[in-house]
Amino acid sequence: MVERPRLAQHSIPGRRPYQEDSIYSDALSDGRILVAVADGMGGHAAGEVASALALETLKASLEAGIELGEAFRLANQQVHDRSKEPGKQGMGCTLVAVVVDGDRYLVANVGDSRGYRITAGGIERITQDHSFVAEAIKRGQSEEEATASQWRDALTRAIGTDTTVEVDVFGPFTVENDTAFLLCSDGLYKAMEDSDIRGIFARSGGPKGAAQTLVAEAYERGSDDNISVVIAEFGQVPREQAQGTMPIEFDPPTPEPPPTAEDAGADEPAAPEGSKGSWWQRWRK
Repeated sequence: MVERPRLAQHSIPGRRPYQEDSIYSDALSDGRILVAVADGMGGHAAGEVASALALETLKASLEAGIELGEAFRLANQQVHDRSKEPGKQGMGCTLVAVVVDGDRYLVANVGDSRGYRITAGGIERITQDHSFVAEAIKRGQSEEEATASQWRDALTRAIGTDTTVEVDVFGPFTVENDTAFLLCSDGLYKAMEDSDIRGIFARSGGPKGAAQTLVAEAYERGSDDNISVVIAEFGQVPREQAQGTMPIEFDPPTPEPPPTAEDAGADEPAAPEGSKGSWWQRWRK
């Protein structure tokens, strides 16, 4: 019998002047557990609208009995429709979610927000990034070269940027006790390795402490993005110490406003060879 999970979430704007991430961790009306992270893009107002709308549509669709992949596609449709409004052109978001139904679960994602499974044996990434960096590495480029590129923040797939979207769905898998699911935006993992995430989790006293400490650590390591973590822990993943690290409470300094187009220069860099149209411009976060 699988135990009810302990849920935790933590999200901060970080060094950004506004918060475009949206997160969710709770039980649906039928008892299923939903944990999800959406990372908006399109600038203040547009990005936060996209991520919030995607999560609202996802939850409502699942509550209506719609399967996970189709719920993602409906979220895409809703965000795309709203992107036609003045001031919201080109908005979109990433979306990653885990739905637990009894002792079974599904994982789905679009974009580069990630889903991990943490056990006594270590940390395993369930999702695959839909990003310029991930595609460059698949083509044989080194990770160092890919992350040094001016297009390192570009997505190859996102919610709301096109009329349709391809959704990656993983599972169903069997839930095992003493397992945790950790979902996060790229503001977390771009500041630390997967092994660092596992190590901090292992030194925490529980999911709440792990979520807060991971976010704080990513900020301290220089993350320049919004940082979000959602955790669902079933049973108790073995920790390295009985009394884990205390949750870190901190107030990040108020970031400076982003540079204007005049400050940055009017000319945009050329699109990478082989890119289609302006996807790399529209989907940069």
